[in-house]
Amino acid sequence: MKKIPITQYLPLTRPKASRRFLNKLNSSNVSAILDLEDSAQNIFDFEETCILKEEARNGLLSISSTFESPYKSPIYIRVNSMDTQFFEEDIKTVLQSSENNIPITGIFLPKVRDYSQILTLNEILSDGDYNLEIVPMIETVKGYSNISNILNEDRNYNLISRVHYGHFDYCLDAGLWPFPDPFHFEYWEIVQNLVGIVHGYGKTYVHTPFPFPQDEQLFWWTSNKLQKLSPNGVSVMCTVNTGLSLSAKPNNITDYILYSVNTNTKEILLEANNIIKNFLSGRSIKRSFGVKDNRFIPPHQYLAAKRFIENNEN
Repeated sequence: MKKIPITQYLPLTRPKASRRFLNKLNSSNVSAILDLEDSAQNIFDFEETCILKEEARNGLLSISSTFESPYKSPIYIRVNSMDTQFFEEDIKTVLQSSENNIPITGIFLPKVRDYSQILTLNEILSDGDYNLEIVPMIETVKGYSNISNILNEDRNYNLISRVHYGHFDYCLDAGLWPFPDPFHFEYWEIVQNLVGIVHGYGKTYVHTPFPFPQDEQLFWWTSNKLQKLSPNGVSVMCTVNTGLSLSAKPNNITDYILYSVNTNTKEILLEANNIIKNFLSGRSIKRSFGVKDNRFIPPHQYLAAKRFIENNEN
């Protein structure tokens, strides 16, 4: 089985570092998603979030003028959702950046619930004759349950070529705790259904970011399992760690036995407390997520853990 395509998230609050990583990704044929959303926020301070959003937009503008030689790997931009006050400025910045030398392939649109959001963004892009892909991100219960309708409506317009699943947002919206991981049955039940629908409409499936940045064996086992779900469709692995993105697929991949998510209240309360502690201790300046004990901990997981503890205090 050949190596699965990979796409890498990069923050725009550190534009110089991300620009260097872009060169490495390009030389390894790894596509990139430059992020204006989750990596530019402080869930404890909205004013700081606004500052980080502006820094990220400025970071994109800064990077956009640095492409003097041909760049072959696709570059996408993840904007903030249409429900936020940041969306309009994000789109303006993306379009302004695309007029520089950066070869933007498309826009990742978070929390897509219905096809009208795709049409709205397409209308904005059409006004300026910008030829950019629109990639819906399925991150809510409503979007997940509505994906067949979204792709069926797209048959009349053919605006969608790929669909991205956002596991952390979905779990938070669905009220799940603990979040299923790649070694859980429940994780693959969610993914298998979505992959089948996306590939059934002839679209590329972009997998949710892998949560264990140092676990190469589990990463490549996950990629193999993803490819086996629909061997005639195209799937893409997504990472937040360049070490994984640039790693070589091993000849021998460890086999993993799936098991169910823990339901013991006492134990999952302990897990929730550990996630909160590790999120807080694993954060750094300008980082909206935590990394601790080889686990990527997004704010969604922190918030879900906090909610679970509050609901089970008695």
